[in-house]
Amino acid sequence: MTRPPPILLIAISYGAGLATGLARFPDLPLIIAVLFLIAVVLQHGEWWWPALPAIAAGIVAGSLARTGSAQWCAARLPLGEQRYTVRSVDPGEGTGRVLMTGLRCTGVVTAWWPPSAEVPAGATLRVTARWAPTDRALGRPAGLLLINTLDSIRVTPTAVERTRTAMARSARALFGPRAPLVDALVGGWRGEIDPDLRGAFASAGLMHLLAISGFHIVWLAGWVLLILRLCRVERHPAECGAAIAVLGYAAFLGWPAAATRAAILLLAAAFCRWRQRQVRGAALVGVSIATVLITDPWAISDAGAWLSVLGLSGVVAAVRWSDRTLGPAWWIRSLSGSTGALIATAPLTAAVFGQVAPIGLVLNLVGMPLLLAILPAVFAPLVLHAALPSIAAAIAASGNGLLALLELLVRIGARAPGAGVPGADGARTALPWLAVLLAAGWVIHGRTTLGEAVRRCGWIVTAALCFTVIVKPGRLVADDHRLTLLFLDVGQGDAALIRTPGGHWIEVDAGPVGEGRDAGRRVVVPLLTRQGVDRIDLFVLSHAHRDHVGGGAAVLAQVPVSLAIEPGELFADSAYDDWLAALAAHHTRWRAARAGVTWALDGVSFRILHPPTPWAREGEDLNEDSVVLELSYGDFRALLMGDAGFVAESAMAAGLRSANVLKVGHHGSRTASSAGFLAAVHPQAAIVSVGRNGYGHPSPEALDRLGAAQVAVWRTDREGTVTVSTDGRTFTVKGVRAAAVFGTSH
Repeated sequence: MTRPPPILLIAISYGAGLATGLARFPDLPLIIAVLFLIAVVLQHGEWWWPALPAIAAGIVAGSLARTGSAQWCAARLPLGEQRYTVRSVDPGEGTGRVLMTGLRCTGVVTAWWPPSAEVPAGATLRVTARWAPTDRALGRPAGLLLINTLDSIRVTPTAVERTRTAMARSARALFGPRAPLVDALVGGWRGEIDPDLRGAFASAGLMHLLAISGFHIVWLAGWVLLILRLCRVERHPAECGAAIAVLGYAAFLGWPAAATRAAILLLAAAFCRWRQRQVRGAALVGVSIATVLITDPWAISDAGAWLSVLGLSGVVAAVRWSDRTLGPAWWIRSLSGSTGALIATAPLTAAVFGQVAPIGLVLNLVGMPLLLAILPAVFAPLVLHAALPSIAAAIAASGNGLLALLELLVRIGARAPGAGVPGADGARTALPWLAVLLAAGWVIHGRTTLGEAVRRCGWIVTAALCFTVIVKPGRLVADDHRLTLLFLDVGQGDAALIRTPGGHWIEVDAGPVGEGRDAGRRVVVPLLTRQGVDRIDLFVLSHAHRDHVGGGAAVLAQVPVSLAIEPGELFADSAYDDWLAALAAHHTRWRAARAGVTWALDGVSFRILHPPTPWAREGEDLNEDSVVLELSYGDFRALLMGDAGFVAESAMAAGLRSANVLKVGHHGSRTASSAGFLAAVHPQAAIVSVGRNGYGHPSPEALDRLGAAQVAVWRTDREGTVTVSTDGRTFTVKGVRAAAVFGTSH
């Protein structure tokens, strides 16, 4: 067993302790004691002694960072629409970072600007905005500041902010509609990229081309080094100068973890070459990882940084093996490197993004060289535009052509066999790819020959075939004549699917969107695909908040919808706008939902209880305008409340009937499911659609009221997707942990 460099071991151990401290793991002394015993019994236990103090230091640093994050604005901003004073850090188009001023909190947050906004970096503005917290790994405070209106106060940009604004404006002047793609490649700003194009990049396995990663850093360092050498700067000072330049570029971008790690690695390598030190590559990786984690503990949760490290490790391991067994031909190296990067990053890609695209193996052979040609064709015009506009325009013309080729490659790849199919993100999705990674590691482990590798592949294929024969994935919904309701685990949001006894499908809400997560694309569409659903007969949107409508556009893009109904109350939010645009683009029929509307399908009766046509409190609180849907099948009745609370409950009190199953209103808010309402409905089972959140959902008060009414509660954050199935006489409620059978008589 080859000894790892001590610094790499220390970096990994510190990272493990850091994750422990950030994640609030219990019994930390016990964890340290177990790690100590493991170190002692290892054959080469002396290697592991540096790991113990590194783990302890990481736990302390993680605990301190977690405590300090309570003072971040992302953890302290109040819910609901508020007036704020903000200072734009990035140019205000699409999304960008803003600094909250005048508040007793620290840190920048991501803002979602109105479609017509064009705010320069460094502008101080008075805005009307709503804070929407989102889930992040290890509980890191995060969210989106959804800005509705803004008024400019003054613009006092720094030199860096002026540069950012100039870059954004030059990109729009030179590249027109492809400017958002240029912004992503140069500055890491992806808020304005067309969602369909972004999805195509993901499906084609080329999403990494849009991220500022080690590839971009190495490319930029190479150009700076070339320019310095042409200016007759000696080799070692030129290498150090190039490394310092890319470190400055990482600072300009805001220190993204992947770019920072690559810049630090290049700086360490240049310094060692200058001092004529022979340093192992693994040691340099360890130095760069340790430096990033010490300066920014939350970088441990940055998916981009991990993908960069894993991708580099996969490339190195695969190319080293192929050079030894297949030869160093360029095409062999390219294919093996692409394969190694895909396999090494696949588990994390599946866990975070919900899909892996094998087609990327082939597309990267074209996409990476194409990106090498694109980067100078977009960087140079932005640099030259102010001083030499005609030359910049000429170079930009070639850049536009190359960008068009990249878009064409991406769109073709997204439709080709082997393209990524969106799925639910999480550990379950990652497990098969983790098995592939472990199998690949076994194939090339040691000094295996080509013949031995083929033999091991044969054993792996045989085992996989046996597994697929023995273990057959089942469907959540059986092809029987029962009514089935699926309350999907979409995090902090709502999404439900209803399958009628005759096989028709109805969707109620589509879950949240934001921070790179789209419940429609990651959860709803994959489930429908597994069930073989080729059409949704009815899409019911309870109301226009993004935790209900967010995934709707993705669903409409993949599955035809016959009819959509919703309250029809206009609301200024990009997720709702996208849903309406998708309805228009796919020529989907639309109706406003009003109380009293009834219909029947396959023996199931549906009735809308709220909102009424004359509704005095319309617009006062969008939650209270939610569509409340009742469905009946035989003696079974279910009531889906959307986000309706006390106000709506009182308004429809006269029309309430008992229900066997209640989808609890507003994720179990303290202002929903009143005692009087529960007494009128008298449910036997209740489902709370909820995820990790900063709202306190479900509230103790609501849970106490449900408990007092003797209602059995299933929560999607604990039970995953909750299935309710009924033949009209009895019904079954089933989650991951608990299941129960009920009669329909109370």
